[in-house]
Amino acid sequence: MKKLIDLQDPFFEPLWIRITVVAVAAGWGLVELSAGAIFWAAVFLGFAAICAWRFASINYGDKPED
Repeated sequence: MKKLIDLQDPFFEPLWIRITVVAVAAGWGLVELSAGAIFWAAVFLGFAAICAWRFASINYGDKPED
């Protein structure tokens, strides 16, 4: 099964991209929360939390062995 979004992709290696992804998702979650859309707020804040956790646990310096 193919992943919806591969957080181990080399695109996410630069720190500023990882921070931007988490900040945009969390920011949009807060916008949805302020608009009263609880479901979408939970989706985006949950996505931000999962991305932050995975980005913190992935070591981008190590290249996987083929």
